Amino acid sequence: MTLYQFNDLDELEQQEAIWKWGVLVAERTDETYKYKLYQMDAFYIERRYHLEYGVIHGQKTFSSTDEPLTPYLDLIKPKI
Repeated sequence: MTLYQFNDLDELEQQEAIWKWGVLVAERTDETYKYKLYQMDAFYIERRYHLEYGVIHGQKTFSSTDEPLTPYLDLIKPKI
């Protein structure tokens, strides 16, 4: 699946795709949200969950490995 195909899916189909093919790469939290970074094929999905309400409060998709991955670089542990 490509980034563009994923973005064309509706919300439920995106959730199913993440469950089936997404790999959880890292998690981080701030005072309001928990962020989960998934990798799927050659792109990433960052989902933001509201800590107090426990609901998805947004997501972004990207294929760049530069700036969008910066908050996760210290959290990603390579598999040996």
